[in-house]
Amino acid sequence: MEILEQEYQKVVEAFPNVGLINDLIYHIKLPLINDVFLEIKFKNYPKKPKVILVREDGQTDNSLDTMLSALKSWKKKAPLSIAELINEIHIFIKRMQTKEILIQRDLLNGMFALCRNQHPREILGLLRVDNGVVKEYILPPGALTSYQDGVFFPSRLPLDPSLEGTVHSHPSGNPYPSLGDLNNVFKLKKFHFILAFPYNGLDCVKCFDKNGHELKFKIIT
Repeated sequence: MEILEQEYQKVVEAFPNVGLINDLIYHIKLPLINDVFLEIKFKNYPKKPKVILVREDGQTDNSLDTMLSALKSWKKKAPLSIAELINEIHIFIKRMQTKEILIQRDLLNGMFALCRNQHPREILGLLRVDNGVVKEYILPPGALTSYQDGVFFPSRLPLDPSLEGTVHSHPSGNPYPSLGDLNNVFKLKKFHFILAFPYNGLDCVKCFDKNGHELKFKIIT
């Protein structure tokens, strides 16, 4: 019980508005955004805590478990404190609220390099989001590319909710979606990056939603 008391005290010091559920120090609730509350149960800490989002109307959402890297890679032998976890969740939610797509600089530069290496063939890939940031390029199973287009098979895609976007190149130099893009790959994910020849700067990259509307994006380190 001592470790639970220590964790609870850390939470109280960092987040004074925390409340107890059923007067249990290992079952806490605190406001997150608008009408959404964060509920954490850490009775078995340092094992991974149970984290859910709760709306005022009673609806619950446990998707943080698969979206937040701190939870996906939770290690019992070297766990975050519960206060640190709450802070990570706040940062994640703040990033999710922005209207910009956040992408790592190293990833974008790496995809530019891949495009230059494959030119004049197209590249095609899936994009993994971690903590609200696009961090990883994944080659879809069975993907085929040519000098004019690329294709992959939706039925072969892994059931991974973190794969929220796609990316493909336009060797023509046009960074805008074709009709084929809009009718095919754009329908599969939330956002889509197009990298255009010569693949060397912001003028060569655009981001769109599934309907082809341009989205703002921000490069972060």
